[in-house]
Amino acid sequence: MGDDAEYYIEQQEEDARFKQASEYAALDSNSKSLLCWTDGVGYEDEIWSWEPLNKIFGVFFNLYGEAKLGSDCFLASGVPIEGDEEDWDNKHTPQPAINNLSEMTFVNGLKFYIADSEADATHEVIVLSRYDADRLREKAIRQKSSAKTLKEKMLAEMLEEMVSVIEADSQRKAFVFARTL
Repeated sequence: MGDDAEYYIEQQEEDARFKQASEYAALDSNSKSLLCWTDGVGYEDEIWSWEPLNKIFGVFFNLYGEAKLGSDCFLASGVPIEGDEEDWDNKHTPQPAINNLSEMTFVNGLKFYIADSEADATHEVIVLSRYDADRLREKAIRQKSSAKTLKEKMLAEMLEEMVSVIEADSQRKAFVFARTL
């Protein structure tokens, strides 16, 4: 085979790799992550993710309000990165332009900006303790057994993953979960 043919084949392979990488990047941009901090320390990567077609509000608010789980729940306009709550994780959300301290809340040494509205919210946040694990597991089991749609099954899977994180780290007291909207 000539040099031109080899070069052409290499170019085709490189184009195919680029196309596949672009497709993966597009899929990843639609991914909705679940992040967790334990006693103010974040996990290295997201602990769970999925790709719903739209924002889903109220998952954590239902746990907090109806199931009486957790000590706090709120909508945030961003999440802090591990180790430095002054910085913001651009992978998840940009830092909002807010200078009013009343629009911030501190949870286990982590600074979150409270969203002004659902439209401004990027994350739904809930603060759980390790003592919430049993009731959260019960909620996940009920949700999974009554799930009729893929969305309901995926949310039950997310709750199961939250229980796994809490049970895997029994020395920690507080777990802050942030779900990308």
